[in-house]
Amino acid sequence: MEVCEGSHCLKVELIAYSLPSEGDVDKLIAESGAISHAPHFRMLDEKRVRHLIDLLRRLGHESVFEHACFTFRVEGISRVTSHQLVRHRLASYTQQSQRYVKLKNPKFIMPESVANSEFQDEFLYILEKSSQLYRKMVENGIRKEDARFVLPQGIETKIVITMNGRELRHFFKLRCSKEAQWEIRNLAKEMLKKAYHVAPILFEDLYQEFIENEG
Repeated sequence: MEVCEGSHCLKVELIAYSLPSEGDVDKLIAESGAISHAPHFRMLDEKRVRHLIDLLRRLGHESVFEHACFTFRVEGISRVTSHQLVRHRLASYTQQSQRYVKLKNPKFIMPESVANSEFQDEFLYILEKSSQLYRKMVENGIRKEDARFVLPQGIETKIVITMNGRELRHFFKLRCSKEAQWEIRNLAKEMLKKAYHVAPILFEDLYQEFIENEG
């Protein structure tokens, strides 16, 4: 059994994103939006790209942002957080299956509030006992899909997430907020950093609000 405190084991990778034949993600979005008020497709310079994306954002015409998609590979989160993730329905998810994957040495996420409390030892004891019982049941013929019922929600999982630019912005607005649960908030902020790196104009306002200007 392995235990990670807080988000110490969190790992987020941006493994794919929409990239046009010419330019970058921001250019793709701006040039896609430009056709709505032009007689033909146009190639835009960097100044026009920024102007158009800023205008679309201010006007709330965010359907254009759906032309760009982002795919993340995530590990080091608990099933508590993956259950929150899938509430964002305009996205695609592929999660590590507890039905097919044998968890020989399960990893668990322990909240920092528990790690720094009088309940830490009891918390670790329960995790160890559930891990032992899981292994014992599987070794004695209980199917993994049934043995997994004994595993706590704090067990670590791995997941691939794909969202378009519009849904990703919505996700960041909700989950980067200080009102969000700590684990999904840490995840969302790491995803925002990765997305901003490849689409700085599209995510500039959110990056400034939740990363640069966070108190």
